[in-house]
Amino acid sequence: MIFVIDNLKYDTDKMELISEECEYTYNWKFTLANIEMRSYGKDVKLWRSEKGNWLLTYRTDYVSKGVKLLEEDVKKLLLEYDLPKYEELFGALEEA
Repeated sequence: MIFVIDNLKYDTDKMELISEECEYTYNWKFTLANIEMRSYGKDVKLWRSEKGNWLLTYRTDYVSKGVKLLEEDVKKLLLEYDLPKYEELFGALEEA
C-alpha cells in the first residue's frame, strides 16, 4: 500500500514490518446524529522506512489508513503492546 502524508510517500512494500501486536483507536463522526465515535482499527501494523520514518497502518470497516508517527509515539506503543520488540529496537529496560 502507498500512503502520501505531508508530501512523503510511504510504500509498505519497501518498508520493514516492525510489529503486528499494537492496537489503535480512531475517531469518526456519525453525521446523522452529529456524534463523535471511537473505534478500534483492524489489522494494525507498525512500519519503519529505510530513512527511519514510522508509519502505522490500520483498516476501518471501509478503507485502509496510514498515520505517520514520531519515535516517541512508537516507543509508547511498543512499551504497551510489544515489549520484546521495544527492547530489541531501543534496548532493554532496567529491572525493578
